[in-house]
Amino acid sequence: MPSKRSLFQQSVAKSASRETRREAVSELRRIGAVDQLSTLTQTNGIAGPIRRAAVRKLKELGATEALETISESRAVDPAIREQAQL
Repeated sequence: MPSKRSLFQQSVAKSASRETRREAVSELRRIGAVDQLSTLTQTNGIAGPIRRAAVRKLKELGATEALETISESRAVDPAIREQAQL
């Protein structure tokens, strides 16, 4: 089983296919990697679809604290902040 670290690296690797990156995000959700998913949503330079997928996975996990942090952060893209609102 891949580690949280390797899945995170795979999800942000620009050389990886979009599908590979989405699968890595899904795997992060499966193993409950809230911190890594939260970081994905807040990191500028990561493709919007990956960031939105990370927010969806956080919602599936019921990670309310992480979602509140994202929705309140002015450093996060407004569309992502809005999506993170509970």
